[in-house]
Amino acid sequence: MLITQINIDPNPDNGFPFFLPIFQKPIHVTIHKPVLILVGDNGTGKSSLMKTVQQKLGLYEIEMNDFIKKDKIDVTSVNVSYHLSKPKGFFFESSKFITYLEYINKEKTLAEEELKRVEKEYRNSSDFAQQMASTPFKRTIGELNGMYKHDLSKSSHGESYLDFFTSRLRPGQLYLLDEPETPLSVQNQLTLLALILDGVKQDCQFIIATHSPILSAIPHAQIIEIKNQQLIEIKYEEIESIQLLKQFINHKDQFLKHFE
Repeated sequence: MLITQINIDPNPDNGFPFFLPIFQKPIHVTIHKPVLILVGDNGTGKSSLMKTVQQKLGLYEIEMNDFIKKDKIDVTSVNVSYHLSKPKGFFFESSKFITYLEYINKEKTLAEEELKRVEKEYRNSSDFAQQMASTPFKRTIGELNGMYKHDLSKSSHGESYLDFFTSRLRPGQLYLLDEPETPLSVQNQLTLLALILDGVKQDCQFIIATHSPILSAIPHAQIIEIKNQQLIEIKYEEIESIQLLKQFINHKDQFLKHFE
């Protein structure tokens, strides 16, 4: 286990997100499984809780432009207990994935355009001058092409996400995933589930905020529901959305007749 506890004391003076309802009471989470699932309605604070952990540990955040200055959270009231040394890993919000793809494609296009420009501008120069002028752009294109197994711009969003996730998976690291099911079909959610289980075998740890009945069912996962500003450990069958989904599947016609 890379991290074993998350403790947050109420301190609304620390600014966002600590004035949100979830942070008005002390938060004490003991983690005893390599996969922790956070469930609850939108707005209950799942993403904000993971964001505080990410900033406390200094985990890398996947965004479209790492040169844009990000707002920092005052995490002085946050304590995360970890084993031996601070873990490495990353925090990724699936809602930003399409924007991230657009950023990668834009950077590649700009590098290709600049490469064409310098090749034209330096065509009568020495080989050395041509090499010096073109190398930065060739390096950028090569690095972007080598980041992933497939060209993300030519794959579906789901395939791109899985390729992206696989490329970032490293043994013994911590991964915070915010609603990773967003770009994924049911089949691709099952594929992601398998990748997560493979990561667990490599001593990785995951904290996942999700509405997905598939990802919530990851075997042997610890599940915490956030409801009414409380964090309660529950079983899969006790998840409110799972109960409602089962009722709908078993009594579909009775549900739908109310909309006729």
